[in-house]
Amino acid sequence: MCDVFGKEETMQAYVEEMGDTSLCKASDGAGCGDKEKDFIAKWTGKPAEEVTAQLTRLQGMAAGKMKPELKKWLSQRIAVLKQLAPKDEL
Repeated sequence: MCDVFGKEETMQAYVEEMGDTSLCKASDGAGCGDKEKDFIAKWTGKPAEEVTAQLTRLQGMAAGKMKPELKKWLSQRIAVLKQLAPKDEL
């Protein structure tokens, strides 16, 4: 681990943010926190149109100003919805 990031969590958060990705796997919940698992349970099985609409709405919010913890939660939701959305919708 390099000295720039210090803790492993800091490096992981940076990689997830800059890479626009997440370690959370929506298909089986691996690597997901409780909040993400609840979100996955809520959105699994919803019609593709609803998932796509929510994804578009959240992506539109991403450019706005918000506290770091809210931005992280926004990014986590976007990552989950990208996994749940039909691939031809992206």
